[in-house]
Amino acid sequence: MLVAAVAAFLSLAFAGRASAQTPLQAEVAATVTLPSGGCANGAFACGTANLAGYGPATWTFFPSEVTAVATPCGSSYAATTEFTLASDPSSTLMLDESGSLCGLGPNGAAYRGYFAEPPQAYGHPFAIVGNWTVDPISTGQFSGLTGSGTDLIKVAGAHDAGIYTGTLG
Repeated sequence: MLVAAVAAFLSLAFAGRASAQTPLQAEVAATVTLPSGGCANGAFACGTANLAGYGPATWTFFPSEVTAVATPCGSSYAATTEFTLASDPSSTLMLDESGSLCGLGPNGAAYRGYFAEPPQAYGHPFAIVGNWTVDPISTGQFSGLTGSGTDLIKVAGAHDAGIYTGTLG
């Protein structure tokens, strides 16, 4: 009888822990200034974030692979994204993400324009549409967490803005 009680307790404890999913919502924004452009750490995009329940953070986006196809949503990417809490710089949420690069406007016309001009030519808006999972190398308050979700970042000229949503557990 004691064995049955312990087994029941453990199954409830593990079930409770497995279902303890916390929503994640992070709003991000960045403005790239000319002529330097880019980020000091070599990232494609960097800026600020507000992680619901955690507070202000820095946001850094490092593409590791881009397959460019001059169609409205045909290009794909893989990237690492970092969120480092302003109140606790030892806490960094690392995300592995991948998805599509999508041109905006009729038939993705703006994205096709992006391919026709050099990278420093601002003004061809596109969207980063991705899926992410928590990377186990996350640190501090994010250490040991798992989770997944989606992101949508709109890039227009020198301004990036978007949102990451999903769950952490």
